[in-house]
Amino acid sequence: MAKSEKHTKSTKTTVRVGKFAIIGAILTVVNYLLYTFLSQVIIKDNNLLPLASFISTFFITFLAYFLHSKITWKERHPNRTSIIKFFIWNFLLAIIICPFLTWLFSNMKLFYELAFNISNTINLQFEYDFIESTGAFCFTTAVTMILNYLFYDKFVFGSQDVVQTHIYNNNLKSIKVSIIVPIYNTEKYLTDCIDSIIKQTHDNLEIILVDDGSTDNSGKIADKYAKKDKRIKVIHQKNQGQSSARNIGLKKSTGNYIGFIDADDKIKPSFVADLLAPFADDSIALSVCGIHYKRLKSHSAEDVYISPLRTRRPKENFKSYILYLLAVDGRMYSSVNKLYRADIARKLAFDVKLNFAEDTKFVLDYLDKVKENKLAFVLKPLYIYNFGTETSTMRSVSTNWHNWQISYTNLKSWLGPNPSMKPKFWLHMVYLRWRVSHLRSKRRAKQ
Repeated sequence: MAKSEKHTKSTKTTVRVGKFAIIGAILTVVNYLLYTFLSQVIIKDNNLLPLASFISTFFITFLAYFLHSKITWKERHPNRTSIIKFFIWNFLLAIIICPFLTWLFSNMKLFYELAFNISNTINLQFEYDFIESTGAFCFTTAVTMILNYLFYDKFVFGSQDVVQTHIYNNNLKSIKVSIIVPIYNTEKYLTDCIDSIIKQTHDNLEIILVDDGSTDNSGKIADKYAKKDKRIKVIHQKNQGQSSARNIGLKKSTGNYIGFIDADDKIKPSFVADLLAPFADDSIALSVCGIHYKRLKSHSAEDVYISPLRTRRPKENFKSYILYLLAVDGRMYSSVNKLYRADIARKLAFDVKLNFAEDTKFVLDYLDKVKENKLAFVLKPLYIYNFGTETSTMRSVSTNWHNWQISYTNLKSWLGPNPSMKPKFWLHMVYLRWRVSHLRSKRRAKQ
């Protein structure tokens, strides 16, 4: 690391520590006031009451998460999983250190006598045991915040070392990238989709639009664009499903790298350039970006999968690492937010017999071919996913647990026979994640 880079990193750390110190002080004061209010006014008891402690800790945890994400770690964008991890971490931390600190600070008679005298001076009629218990609780909060600073970042987001900046350089401009778009009755969104592709900052593209027997104007729209842009190729076929459309696109592609985009979605201008940049390193096998979820019905949006993930540890089983990624994060499941090496991808095919999670199977089959190579995570929401365009047929597929079971069977088959304890553990974690996802699908289908 260069001297200037070390200085920059040191400066950032110093600033972060300063911000954290301010946040910790604010949180401790707020926690003291809240606990005092709950114990004296609401519960009216001078002991360290569990209910007051719980509510106070819950509230302070929320404030800590908010301040951490907005101020101290504002370059990170925590997702829901990160929030859950943070709450679990904070509560476990408080439970572990609270008994010890309560005993420790209960012996600080001089401090509590001073606080007791001050409270009487300003006409706050608090009993001595209340001052003692709340003081211990506030110190617990302060120590919790300090431990959060030391360990929380890695616990929630993974190691900071995995945050990489991949630079798109002139050597990459000559590389040809094939973008495959399966199309079926998406005339409402298709124009925006194609426009987002042809406006990419990386212009050496081969855009393959596969019209899978559309009965609306989608095929005509594709043909119209092909006349305007020589990079666009249109393939018309009878309706055979999305997997078949992607497979024909794979066969016809000639690029060095391949990406898939659904016709009812779109991509940001730097999608190809940012995903291509990591491949300057020959050891990179797959490039993965974050997603911008647009919920069409509620008119809301959210950036997801843009927090760092840990890299594969030395001597860690590759499939165990992939299962870990599948269990803790959702960015590996889809085929569309990625860029693949064409020489490997063209040897594979999407399973036309599957009508659910066929893209996940393709990703796993691809990873099976590149075992010892690295994955690159681009921490930007470059793929724009329009949530709410699914047909009633697609929704019914995701609500049928039998389809999830088939996917799980495929996953176990991919893992292989007699797995060791660690991959088997992460396999079970994936199963639990899918159980929750299935329940969410059923809930959304009723809305």
